[in-house]
Amino acid sequence: MPQSHPFKSYQQTNVQTADQRTLIIMLYDGLIRFLRKARQKIDAGDIEGAHNYLVRSREIVAELLATLKPERGGEIGQNLKRLYSYAFDRIVEANLYKDPELVEEVIRIMNTLREGWTTMKQVEVPVAPGTMEHKRVNLKT
Repeated sequence: MPQSHPFKSYQQTNVQTADQRTLIIMLYDGLIRFLRKARQKIDAGDIEGAHNYLVRSREIVAELLATLKPERGGEIGQNLKRLYSYAFDRIVEANLYKDPELVEEVIRIMNTLREGWTTMKQVEVPVAPGTMEHKRVNLKT
């Protein structure tokens, strides 16, 4: 039986097989895309369209917040939590006032965070000296 939506199947497989870093980058990509569309809708006077894209953007930030474990990330984790919370609040405010400048502010923040994630590379290091087990560690390049 042929699939009616092969691209959706590809996307689903891509998400299910992606590592954590790739998933986070995918969330940033979707968030930035929705924010840009919201900005376009605001500029076009399409209040409902802007609202829909801002709600979707807010949901992605909520997902980033929900999956973040700041207690394990130390200072970086705490800073990310603050940035995500700030972005969430700005999206809510942008939706309330349909303010394109607030949308642009969140886009700039998320672009910067995305860039940080994309410049990290993964390396394998031994779990314990003398063992063949490895774990992935993210290092900045």
